[in-house]
Amino acid sequence: MTQQSPDKVLIVDDESDIAQILKLHLEEAGYLTSWAANGETGLNLLHANGYDLVLLDVRMPGISGVEVLRRLRSDNFDTAVIMMTAHGNESLVVDCMKTGAVDYVAKPFDIDDLLLRIERAINNRRTVIEKQFLEQEKEDFIFMLSHDMKNPLTAVIGSIDIMREGRLGPVNPEQVDYLQSSIESCEEVVTMIDNLLDIQRFNTGRMPTRVSLVNPHTVLAEAVRRFSPAAAREHILLTLAAQSSSQKIAVDSSILTRVIANLVGNALKFTPENGSITLSCRSIENGELPKIGIPPYVIVPADFSGHHCFVKISVSDTGNGISPDDLTRIFERYVQAGNSSQRSRGGAGLGLAFCKKAVSEFNGCIWVESEADRGSEFIILLPCHSAAL
Repeated sequence: MTQQSPDKVLIVDDESDIAQILKLHLEEAGYLTSWAANGETGLNLLHANGYDLVLLDVRMPGISGVEVLRRLRSDNFDTAVIMMTAHGNESLVVDCMKTGAVDYVAKPFDIDDLLLRIERAINNRRTVIEKQFLEQEKEDFIFMLSHDMKNPLTAVIGSIDIMREGRLGPVNPEQVDYLQSSIESCEEVVTMIDNLLDIQRFNTGRMPTRVSLVNPHTVLAEAVRRFSPAAAREHILLTLAAQSSSQKIAVDSSILTRVIANLVGNALKFTPENGSITLSCRSIENGELPKIGIPPYVIVPADFSGHHCFVKISVSDTGNGISPDDLTRIFERYVQAGNSSQRSRGGAGLGLAFCKKAVSEFNGCIWVESEADRGSEFIILLPCHSAAL
């Protein structure tokens, strides 16, 4: 078992007597310590060696402790910093805490109290670093999916499609159905991977978007065209109740297309044979907002009510419905409806989380209205726009 190396502490203080006493106590407590008599020397040592913690005097000749702290943070050093100050310098300490110091001690200080503060600061720093490491590991894993899982699946889909089309030899109608089902299963996994990747991109602010003015009726019509064959195989009636409108919304067309695809795909999973799914959209005036009945748990953008009109997009089905307990949490990651029959249909609980992130990105909101055994209606509300972007 590898033994952990001692934590390194740098003392930056122009008073040599205080620094030497501190150094002695810290080394007795098991720390590796160095001393710098001024800010410039301290910065040089930090750049050369790196330390877990710095005990930094506020007032020093030349470069002050406050300036040393500012430079550390501007250079993205993650070293924990505890400021040391004489009585009367508390206002400076407040500035230091805002700049990134984790704690401060007043001179003369109690050595036992100081050792406790040092241990706490180093442990907190270690926790933060471990959390950052885990976050990076998670991010690396998520983006690895794009290459190591998604790309091979795309190749599988292409190969099956070649067989389905009969280009490798004759196939009968039953075989075509099985091959098509295989393609759709693979595409479902690819969609889950895409949702996971894009949720992460939204969370890290790295989701590329190309906003333009889009007619929502066009997006819904394309969704009906795309999913009609799958609906027909399940004996589900998929219809578009919307009428073409001149009202447009400012969104990324491809992202909105994926949002609608997620909603329709879910509806197909949870709607029984001989059921129906209806897509619709209409424009509403600002004064109609109270009648819409946005649930209180829905996060509405700050300037939402300032828009003069909105486009309401709806995907409704005649499925089993969603329990009231799930309505407030169904848009969270890895959450699925508690209904056991719905859980049997699979899914990772990522599609709706992606929908929520995407709709929020375009200054809109999304929620679901549902009753047991009477189906569900997913509603998207987005501000309408008339000016060209």
